[in-house]
Amino acid sequence: MEQEKKLPKLTVNRVIWVIVGVCFIGLGSALLRISGMGTDPFGCMNLGVSGVLGMDFGTYQVAINVVLLIPMLIWMRKGLGIGTVVNMIGVGYVSDFGVYIFAGFGITADGLTGRLWMQLLFMVLAVVVLCLGIALYMECDLGIAPYDALGEIIPLWTKNKIKFFAARVITDVICVAIGFVSGSVIGIATVITAFFTGPLVSFFRKRVARLVQH
Repeated sequence: MEQEKKLPKLTVNRVIWVIVGVCFIGLGSALLRISGMGTDPFGCMNLGVSGVLGMDFGTYQVAINVVLLIPMLIWMRKGLGIGTVVNMIGVGYVSDFGVYIFAGFGITADGLTGRLWMQLLFMVLAVVVLCLGIALYMECDLGIAPYDALGEIIPLWTKNKIKFFAARVITDVICVAIGFVSGSVIGIATVITAFFTGPLVSFFRKRVARLVQH
């Protein structure tokens, strides 16, 4: 069973904004990592597991996205698009690049440890940038990321016995648990991104709609 929704017409404007959105998501992820106050659930898991395996965050994130692409190919092919590919490949590597650039200026997670006001500043900036990026990416509607697709696939797979909200909470909790076991940083930012990203993304989507929908 797969989703019937068709993606909108592919335009240069939408592709550009998808790329910009993914870059913002990656930058937001980098700022969260630097803040040392936790990351989003999916990033939390990927940072932990990639550290255990000795892999770059970006490379591991591509690998796990390829695995998560399999359920999409089975149940949600209509959700595939250029945005799916850009997100799969871009977010992790942009995040790694952002951490590298900030480190070049002497700004690292270790360096901010104990400077609470700086950590909070980076965290707040990260959440805003991340949510703006997600809003741009979603509003372009050129494909959904494999992890995000799970929230819609699980209700389809369970014949709606598990609703979207419950499915998303389940996947996020599993990611945080794996991240915790593998040594990833769990903090206030993990909670904020898990429960408050939705309202902020909705806020930004209303304001970026005119930029991308033509």
